[in-house]
Amino acid sequence: MNINRILFFHSIRVAALAFFVFHLSCKTPMPELSSEAKLSKGKMISIRWTTTDPVLAKVFNEVFPVPPAILLDENANLVDLTTVPLPEPNPDHAPKPKKEKPMNPNELPRWDRGFELSNIDNLTLVIRKESQRPFYSVGMSLLALTMLYYGTMETEAELVWTSGETNLHRISFLSTYETIWAPMPFYIGTGSTIVAPAFNSNRYPSSLQKYCTLEKPSKLRESLEQSHTENCKEYETFLRRLFLQNYDTIHSQLKEWEKRNQDWFQP
Repeated sequence: MNINRILFFHSIRVAALAFFVFHLSCKTPMPELSSEAKLSKGKMISIRWTTTDPVLAKVFNEVFPVPPAILLDENANLVDLTTVPLPEPNPDHAPKPKKEKPMNPNELPRWDRGFELSNIDNLTLVIRKESQRPFYSVGMSLLALTMLYYGTMETEAELVWTSGETNLHRISFLSTYETIWAPMPFYIGTGSTIVAPAFNSNRYPSSLQKYCTLEKPSKLRESLEQSHTENCKEYETFLRRLFLQNYDTIHSQLKEWEKRNQDWFQP
C-alpha cells in the first residue's frame, strides 16, 4: 500500500515537473522582416519558377514576392540536384545584398512588353551542413550549474536550380539556427542536454526534408519517431526560418536573376 502511494506521488511530481518545464521552455522566435524588407515585398519579382518540392513551393511563395511555383511531377525525368556533386562554395563569392537603383520611369520591364519571363527551373534546397553543437550546448548547461537544458540546431544550405539544360546556379551560405532551453533540477539539465542529440536525430532538417518530400516514413519509423504530417510541419517551419533569416541575400539574388536577361531596348 505504501509503495503504491509513493509511486502515485512520484508520478504526480514528475508530471508537475514536465508541465512546469514545458511552460518555461523558450525557443528562438521566428525572425521578423525589417521595414525595408517589408517594403520590398510589395514589388513583384517577375520570374517563372518550377520545383518538385510542394512545401518549398508554398513557403517560398509566401515569404518572397514571386508568382506561384509551377509544381513538377516527382516522377518527371529530372536530375536530383541534391545528388549533383558541386565544389565547395567560395566565401569570397558569397552573395551580398545590393541597394536597388531607382528605375527610369521611361523604361518598361521586359515582361510588360510581352517578353518571356526569366526561368528558374527545378528550384531545390540542398542542405550542406547541420549540427546540434553538443559541446557548446553542454557548456551552456554547465554555466547554469547543470540546472538548464540547452539544445541548438545550426544548418547551412544552398538553393540550387537549372537554367536551360546544363547550367547550374546556386545561392550559397544560407545559414539558420534555432535554440531551445528550459530550467531543470540539478544535474538533470546537463544530463538531458547530453542525451538529447541522440534522441533528436530525426529532427535534422535533412531528415525532415527526406521523410516529408522524398519518401514516406514506414509505420515503424512513424511509431518510433514522428508521423509524415509532423515531419512536413517541422520542415515548413525550418524553411520559413531559413528564408526569413536570409531574406535580404535571397531577395537580392532573385532581383539579379530577374534582370539577368532583361532587354531594356525600347521599341
